[in-house]
Amino acid sequence: MRLVDLLSESLGSVAREARRTAPMAAGIVWGVASVFVLVAVGRGFEAHQRAVLAALGDSFVLLRVNRPTTMRGDVRADSFVQIDGEDIEALKVGVPSAEAVSAKATTWMIQAFRGDNITRSTAVGVEPDYADIVHVPIAEGRWIDDHDLAQELPVAVIGHGVREDLFGAEPCVGKEIRLIFTRRAGVDTVQRRLTVIGAIADEELAGDDIYTSNRRMIFMPFTTWERMSPQDFQYFVMRPREEAGKEAALAEVRQVLGRRHGFDPDARNTLVTYFDAFERKARIDAVFGGLEVFLGAVGVLILLLGAIGVANVVLMSVTARTFEFGLRRALGCKRRWVFAQVFLEAAMVCAASGVLGFLLGAAGVALMGTVELPEGFAPPRSELDAAWLPGALLFAVTLGAALWPAWRAARLAPSVALRGGGGL
Repeated sequence: MRLVDLLSESLGSVAREARRTAPMAAGIVWGVASVFVLVAVGRGFEAHQRAVLAALGDSFVLLRVNRPTTMRGDVRADSFVQIDGEDIEALKVGVPSAEAVSAKATTWMIQAFRGDNITRSTAVGVEPDYADIVHVPIAEGRWIDDHDLAQELPVAVIGHGVREDLFGAEPCVGKEIRLIFTRRAGVDTVQRRLTVIGAIADEELAGDDIYTSNRRMIFMPFTTWERMSPQDFQYFVMRPREEAGKEAALAEVRQVLGRRHGFDPDARNTLVTYFDAFERKARIDAVFGGLEVFLGAVGVLILLLGAIGVANVVLMSVTARTFEFGLRRALGCKRRWVFAQVFLEAAMVCAASGVLGFLLGAAGVALMGTVELPEGFAPPRSELDAAWLPGALLFAVTLGAALWPAWRAARLAPSVALRGGGGL
């Protein structure tokens, strides 16, 4: 028998046995489409969470000095630790496990003006190294440099939200804004003027978190902030030299600040981590690693159920065609051709069903991509490995399930089959 004849016979048999193979094909189509959509949804959500972290910076910690704890464990009232520029310089020298440290001196909820436009914002005094620690994408102008810091220049880099409120679609670089600093519950209110030297791009994907988001921030040189808002502060950022050295760096920070401010370095309450990019990244890895295991288990279960269905349908088809195979063997058809025909029929149904399943899954993913999703969710991502891996597993499992019925059909004795038996 020629290969062309084998293919023709297999196609004809598949068409004749459509009523038997249709349920098997439908199960494979639904299983493949389901696995495809599940993987795409998981990949989309993972990509979104990683993009949220990348927009903030994925290798820094935001720290706040808090209140020291006494030896008895009680927290002393009205004893918040406040740090200043000298403390930041001491940290740069005394924390060798840190690659970079920068103040994040913060004055919350100040009013910013430009003409008749007004907005609420946060004034933040930083050093040039801040942009090397935290992700600060500049859309217009430039970032703060060493000259600005040394000369205490009244310049500012504004967040995207502040830029929209004060300037709208107008250019902002080189323009002047006014800030109102209110000290001590309304006493000694001061108005300051700053020149905008840069604006931050709107790349953040999460909400306006007041501690990590740049949207409502007005950054200025730390020395300028000290002059305009003469008070100590509590926040600073640090990038360890390596992720494994983060805890060592934190311990060194406690040692330096404890020595300078007279508190126990082992009092963990004194230094609070407000944002830890390393921990966030580890949580993302753990969550989506577990999700991949779960989706893999679901996919394997679906494929195993499909394999049982394939074996059952192919065996029923072989049983119903016992006389046909017996007649073929009696007319001289070799066993390998009978085996090949049954095996090829299962492969055809599997391949066609798999392609339809992928098309259905891709259509579902495309449809979900057009739907507006809640904040924190992302459209599914259909990637090549999400298609070929379940497809290859499906093909292998299906063909493996068809081996036994095909072998039984090939081993069928012609005399027994022609009498209507078969031992199947």
